[in-house]
Amino acid sequence: MNKIKVLLASYNGSKYIIEQVKSILNQEGVVVDLEIRDDSSTDDTIDKINKLYFGIKSNVNYPGTGSAACNFFKMIESLDFGEEFEYIAFADQDDVWLPQKLKIAVDKLEESNSVLYCSNLTKWDMNTGEYSLLKKNYKQEKFDFLFEGGSAGCTYVFKREFAIEVQELLKKIDYLNWNNLSHDWLIYFYARLLKLPVYIDSNSQIHYRLHSSNVHGHLNKLSYRAIREKLSQVLNGYHIKAAEQFVSIVPNSSEEYKIYEAFLGGYWKRNRMIWKYNTSLMRDKKKLFAFMFLNLLK
Repeated sequence: MNKIKVLLASYNGSKYIIEQVKSILNQEGVVVDLEIRDDSSTDDTIDKINKLYFGIKSNVNYPGTGSAACNFFKMIESLDFGEEFEYIAFADQDDVWLPQKLKIAVDKLEESNSVLYCSNLTKWDMNTGEYSLLKKNYKQEKFDFLFEGGSAGCTYVFKREFAIEVQELLKKIDYLNWNNLSHDWLIYFYARLLKLPVYIDSNSQIHYRLHSSNVHGHLNKLSYRAIREKLSQVLNGYHIKAAEQFVSIVPNSSEEYKIYEAFLGGYWKRNRMIWKYNTSLMRDKKKLFAFMFLNLLK
């Protein structure tokens, strides 16, 4: 069976982490090697894990990075490729994985000859107990990776050889000082930048828990607060700040670089570029139209 290194980033996750760890260790059809890195929790997250599960590798960041993305990237940076494993998966501390999650991901990666797998999610609202689909499997567009990620990082499974590429990238960039760093976006971005195939599954094998302590999960609820915060992000230059960082990774002679250069070139250049490339910039057309409209306002 394929061996998968599962990287779980934790921070004050005591309430839900045992249920998540159990669902990871109960994966069927694969061998799981779980590693947890805690970001200096102030609760008993790590103590609880160490008391209940022997043999799980756990580390603590001192001081904490203050970011789940940075925590995940520290784990990738410290991966020892002398160990035997074929795949790497990201795990949040508060979800529940269905038993076939990893096996299905591996099968899809092999069938499609892709390096990165991600998928739709099943939102699990803790306030109402309701489940609903969070769609991510829109058709991939030529330049979508420049302005959005593939899905939530907790759905990501990727091949060992691509993880080596990511580790080399992280050695070259100062990711600890990136503003609003998104690990799922950077991973998807880098796979697509390298022209490597990515598979986005229409099915969901994860119950993505939405609760009051989510870092980003609340943004996936259809609510006035979520809509207002998403609009505010765009108007406050979220994509511009990301582009300022991603452009340093893009080859200067590439079309991707020209797109970022125009996007960062001021109001008129930015909007001319957006309207020129339009549907090739984002997969979800509703999100694209909002993006186009909001960039006209700022």
